[in-house]
Amino acid sequence: MNQLILAVLSLALGAGLCLLNASNRVRAMFGLVSQAIALALVWSVAIPVLLGGPEVSGGVAWAYPINAVRVRLDALGAFFLVWSLPMTLLGSIYAVGYLKKYFDGPRHVGVHFALLNMIALSFVLVYTGNEVVSFLFGWEVAALAAWQLVIWDYTNQRVRFAGFNYLVSTHIGLLFLVAALMILYAHGQSWDFAHLGRWLSANHGATRNVVFLLLVTSFGLKSAFFPFHSWLPRAHAAAPAHVSALMSGVIHKAGLYALVRFTLLMGTPDEWMGWFLIAFSVTSALIGGLYTVGQRDLKRLLGYSSTENVGIAGIGFGIGCLGLAWQAPVLVALGFGGGLLHVLNHAFFKCLLFYAAGCVYQVKHVVDVERLGGLFRLMPVTGACFLIGGVAISALPPFNGFASEFVIYSGLFGNAGATVWAKLALAVVGAALAFVGAVSALSITRAFGVVFLGNARDSSLPPGHEASRWMLLPMGLHALGTVVLGVLPAVGFALVIGPVALFMSGVPGSPVVDALAGVASTLSRIGLISGALVAAVVVVLLVRYARVRKPVSAGATSATWGCGYTLPNARMQYSGASFSSDFSRPFKSIMVLLRRQKAPAGYFPRDSYVVTDCVDAVERRLFNVIDHGDDTAIELSRRLREDDPRVAFAAGLAGVMIIAVLVLLAEGVLR
Repeated sequence: MNQLILAVLSLALGAGLCLLNASNRVRAMFGLVSQAIALALVWSVAIPVLLGGPEVSGGVAWAYPINAVRVRLDALGAFFLVWSLPMTLLGSIYAVGYLKKYFDGPRHVGVHFALLNMIALSFVLVYTGNEVVSFLFGWEVAALAAWQLVIWDYTNQRVRFAGFNYLVSTHIGLLFLVAALMILYAHGQSWDFAHLGRWLSANHGATRNVVFLLLVTSFGLKSAFFPFHSWLPRAHAAAPAHVSALMSGVIHKAGLYALVRFTLLMGTPDEWMGWFLIAFSVTSALIGGLYTVGQRDLKRLLGYSSTENVGIAGIGFGIGCLGLAWQAPVLVALGFGGGLLHVLNHAFFKCLLFYAAGCVYQVKHVVDVERLGGLFRLMPVTGACFLIGGVAISALPPFNGFASEFVIYSGLFGNAGATVWAKLALAVVGAALAFVGAVSALSITRAFGVVFLGNARDSSLPPGHEASRWMLLPMGLHALGTVVLGVLPAVGFALVIGPVALFMSGVPGSPVVDALAGVASTLSRIGLISGALVAAVVVVLLVRYARVRKPVSAGATSATWGCGYTLPNARMQYSGASFSSDFSRPFKSIMVLLRRQKAPAGYFPRDSYVVTDCVDAVERRLFNVIDHGDDTAIELSRRLREDDPRVAFAAGLAGVMIIAVLVLLAEGVLR
């Protein structure tokens, strides 16, 4: 308990020191040192709890109506804290290299590092909060700090709009969350999560169903599930790379944490809740995956893949809810274990991919895949890291994405006690998940092939080279984590046993260790195969490197047959649009493609082009509705005369009638 308080004080003090009148380098160091101290303090408490030690709890008396601010760190909160804080620290280290050009200028970089400290502080509050007030305070700190980080380049109108979009979306989600908590307080008469959980577990019915839907909507907005995702691609495209990485990999995992936390408080969810989560998540995974295929902006592509991957984790949580409803311990363990493991794995490979995209942007100043090409020769470390992250996000061995999806597949096809129709439905979900994996592999192949292979497409861009070591270090550590969790998946799986055990306590049957023994054994064998595959790849690369370094006599080489093209140029390469056009065509109702072109004219045309871009159908429809609503309001105000007393009388009468109806309902139905 004392370590957690000291960690919060360290982060708050570090944020204050970042604002001092000192050089930007000193301000950045204050932020990094304070985060490192807080990380050591939190790890000293969280790791023992995660590995089976006793929970940590405490409280501070407070004024009415809060009464007390309570803190409780169990295995679930410890699981999220153990990796969230170090990843935030790595993001802050990356920021030193990414923002290097501002360090010697007039810009106050200390504000940026102070906000990163506040992000870390919000994690401690959210993941240890045991009552509504501290939880909501940490929730809002994270939202506001992330918004300020997104609009770092605030002079750009596009960036300001993306930040505003994110701010509005996250606070709409907050309204749904507050509505759910107000309903719970009205019935439970307490702000404490334990009291609210007792009411939720004891009162099945319409009120609990409404609370569940409100919570899913709120957490769906926070974590960017489809169709609540429209803020995400804009925010990721506008924010600095490390902010995009932290938002996608770490910050918005708080939404998934809250979803799992309130499911745990609910006790035994109704069966329909599990099916609803699965359907909601499958839709998110499918649509998010499809949108990645047509994106020109590399960071928007990675943003949409976040919608896809939170959907994959949500499928696991839905399976776990079905296991609770069916009293099936193995299904509970596989569902929640696979979902939580995917949350961890996604944090590693998604931050890795965003960091690689940030390195490309720092060097080339663009992330438009149609203008890039041939970067692997110039940026081999960045290219290799992007490739590792791409294989992992496609759920292919030998890296970590495969392990977590394997556990989720095991839950989909390991439902021995389910009915025939339930098994059929889960098999369909498994097929959809396989399709999502194939689409993800296509999208990453397209991105890596167009950006890193071939030749440079735009000669006007700066020459390529590796980015700053401050940026390569965090990226390399994330790549290492991605490989280690792929070669040793049992290590990652061991981290989720503690959180899963919390759900198993209310399910009769075998303990969590027995329920997961078969999967753990299978993952160990998969790890051996993955390790052998990694070793084989390393050997091949070393042999190739040795052969390349060996001098070759002039007579031993000859020109390769070029199919008649002796001098190929960049325009003869596949573009991103042409690579995915055949796949995109059947899904044109979902993947809305905008096409701009200028046809060649004359015998020797000089200026002609064809530009295609995949736009977000949900966002497009939303803006059309808003625009139509503005036009309707303007037309209505034009027809209504402000000085007409009949308008004021009618409005007043309508208001009185609404108040009267609410009073009558409060006396009866709503009381």
